[in-house]
Amino acid sequence: MRENMKEEVVKRYSERISRNTRNSESLSCCYTDFVLTGESKVSENGCCKGSSSSDRFNKEMQDKLGNIDKQSFGCGNPVGLSSIMESDIVVDLGSGAGLDCIRAASSVGAKGKVVGVDLSDEMIARARQNAKTMQVDDRVSFVKGDIENIPLQDNYASLVISNCVIALAPDKKKVFSEVYRVLKPGGRFVISDIVSAGAIPMEMRDDMELFSSCVSGASQVDEYFAIIRNAGFTKIEELDRKSYGNLDQDRKRIEMFSITVRGYK
Repeated sequence: MRENMKEEVVKRYSERISRNTRNSESLSCCYTDFVLTGESKVSENGCCKGSSSSDRFNKEMQDKLGNIDKQSFGCGNPVGLSSIMESDIVVDLGSGAGLDCIRAASSVGAKGKVVGVDLSDEMIARARQNAKTMQVDDRVSFVKGDIENIPLQDNYASLVISNCVIALAPDKKKVFSEVYRVLKPGGRFVISDIVSAGAIPMEMRDDMELFSSCVSGASQVDEYFAIIRNAGFTKIEELDRKSYGNLDQDRKRIEMFSITVRGYK
């Protein structure tokens, strides 16, 4: 995988969030219509809609959260499946516009905190603005960083979440090694991501449009779980799986899935 792909992904997502700022348009989820064929069963209106508003917010705040939802990318609902507890220290890898961080902040209470990590300056700026709008900026912070080299100390978090981001990482082994490092002993991760049922050809992996759509960088399902096990995690469990459509390659179709996985250090 070419290293400049990482820079190109940051550029593309930064441009999309900037367009949303100017046009107030709803951002699409990771994939685009020409990438996948077949019906996506993640939701009726797109993969991001799994991230429902937290009922801990009042009606006015839920409306504001809905506007943040329109700025967000995702393929699952890691916050909803995390059973977040008060005093949890949560780290969100690839935090984007801050939606999952804000939702997590509604559960951690005054003794907990949430840290979002993102490589895009534009995303971090938007996330900070959104956290302030939702009045959770006292317990949510955002730092610029690469999820292959998380800028946090060892044994820092009780929970690591991520939503449709690790598929964009060239070195997934490094990502899960870093997740293991920053988790406290007994800590857990809940991660939603895209995986494939079959091998994706190299020429498709090098396609920038496919890669930045969270598709061609996906690992095969068995490989994905092997990476998690080899990083040292135990009690690994698949919490959710939904169809993400089919990736067409000549006459061969490769089935794609959105999965949410939990594991413990």
